[in-house]
Amino acid sequence: MASTHRRSFLRVAGIIGVSTSLAGCSGIGLMDSSEDLPAGSLKFDNDHTVPHEISIEVLNVGTSKGERRDGHDTVTGTPDTAVPQRNLTATTIVEPGQTQTYESVFESRVWYDVRFTLDDEYSGEDLGRTVFHPNSSSDETTGQILGGNVSDGGELSWQISTTDNLGPSFQ
Repeated sequence: MASTHRRSFLRVAGIIGVSTSLAGCSGIGLMDSSEDLPAGSLKFDNDHTVPHEISIEVLNVGTSKGERRDGHDTVTGTPDTAVPQRNLTATTIVEPGQTQTYESVFESRVWYDVRFTLDDEYSGEDLGRTVFHPNSSSDETTGQILGGNVSDGGELSWQISTTDNLGPSFQ
């Protein structure tokens, strides 16, 4: 299992562009979940009794949140600048009762259409897909963190939480 966990982390690190070890801190890094994460961070929680592979994929980016279509929200508009996370795909294995957080993954002021999978299975539009903007508050004084959670019953869900820590990308 250790080699699978290592491969999984390296896949996340390689895709996002981090070339450090698990304890490294360049770009994004594994953090203690009790820390105040900056806007645009990504958090994976596993409340189940077995390890799970959690994946996230950015399906599209846009300048605004669109209408709900085919069971999920959408994004619309074309960003003026290049969005490095446009083709982001990240996978990691989270051990039982553990949390993995990656700081400042989503650094562009755009809307992201994202899909989560659990153990290579897509749970459906409502449970596995959402749109996310790391700095979507109207007064731009708070940011948001995107999370994927495996419940104690083994089901995947997503959540968006707020943070007062705008981090360097949104100040």
